[in-house]
Amino acid sequence: MFELFRSYWWLVFPLSWIVFGAFQSWLAYQARRDTLNLLKSYAEAGREPPAELVARLRVRGAY
Repeated sequence: MFELFRSYWWLVFPLSWIVFGAFQSWLAYQARRDTLNLLKSYAEAGREPPAELVARLRVRGAY
């Protein structure tokens, strides 16, 4: 087992980048979901959402 790790130690870096990318994607999803829920609550209350909130959703949705 240790020999396998010694031969492929460099795989730790790409695997960690994949895990980090997946975590970043999950965090972005959570932020978009929370923003949409907040916009939904404004719509249900019949109020106009702040421009910053709408702009935040537009910036995040750009990528």
